Amino acid sequence: MLVYPVPVEVTQARIQLLVDQTAKAPPNTINEDLKAVYDAKAQAQQAQIEQHAQVEPTALVDVKA
Repeated sequence: MLVYPVPVEVTQARIQLLVDQTAKAPPNTINEDLKAVYDAKAQAQQAQIEQHAQVEPTALVDVKA
């Protein structure tokens, strides 16, 4: 089973969401927290894609027919 590390920003956003849900915050606050979780996940995925692209450069092949 593969285990991927969860970025700190995602964990912090999830914790804030849980705190606001427990405190029964207004719906707009909950929605903002959800958006923060999704944004943090998207940024982490984008950073991982960019890092992966730097590690493994694409090989260019010149094919002549």
